[in-house]
Amino acid sequence: MRLSPSHTSSYPLIVILSASILPVWSQSTVRILPLGDSITGGPESCWQALLWRRLQQASITNTKFVGSRSGQQCDFEYDGANEGHVMIQATGIVSEGKLVPWLESSKPDVVMMHLGTNDVLNNKPTAEILQAFGTMVDWMRESKKVMRIIVAQIIPLDSVFCEECGERVVRLNEAIPEWAKGMNTTESVIEVVDCWTGFDTDSMTSDGVHPNNAGNEKVAECWFQPLSRAIESVGGGEEVSAAASPVMGAGSKLGIAAVAVTVLCRWWW
Repeated sequence: MRLSPSHTSSYPLIVILSASILPVWSQSTVRILPLGDSITGGPESCWQALLWRRLQQASITNTKFVGSRSGQQCDFEYDGANEGHVMIQATGIVSEGKLVPWLESSKPDVVMMHLGTNDVLNNKPTAEILQAFGTMVDWMRESKKVMRIIVAQIIPLDSVFCEECGERVVRLNEAIPEWAKGMNTTESVIEVVDCWTGFDTDSMTSDGVHPNNAGNEKVAECWFQPLSRAIESVGGGEEVSAAASPVMGAGSKLGIAAVAVTVLCRWWW
């Protein structure tokens, strides 16, 4: 039967909407402080840029890197704030009390620390370096009781100015896991990341100390999994209830809710 316009206008359209808002997860922004020397904040240090890009590619976007220093000029824009200071020593950070104001300013949830290279170059004993590490961990926990801490077994050192330094790095790295075990707590976990294994100073540094492009790639790789775990632990999210209305502002904690809508249309003759 063909309906004329006069007929079609008289038939009501019945629309039944059924909407169910699925559970969504909130993710808090995780503040990350890269703490180190020129390997972290030097002019050739682009591993943080590469690390940030890897996080983005893995859809880990709830991050904010913090620190008083800006990132280096790498090949692309990235979140590069850090606390990497040229020539700085772990023992010097402690003796001069530098970390406390840095923590007060940056308020990190996670600290990723690659320190000890300059201490080794200045012939500081392993025990003294680890004592400085311990003091810094205490300060971190005073800043945030549940601070998540990642400590690197540092990259190898092959300096023409210090023939013994390579072996000193080995001794420091061998001592770090046991030190971390003694400092670890259930509230403030310390994870040790191995940045030494597989790092070749001949092909991955420009001077036996500082990473080149290949070295930056390697350092970013060594940090990626431990940092991803820390981010998930600190800000991985919790299930939250959706509001009755599926319309949410851009700053909503809920993000984008999934709404299933079924539309049933019937013509009544």
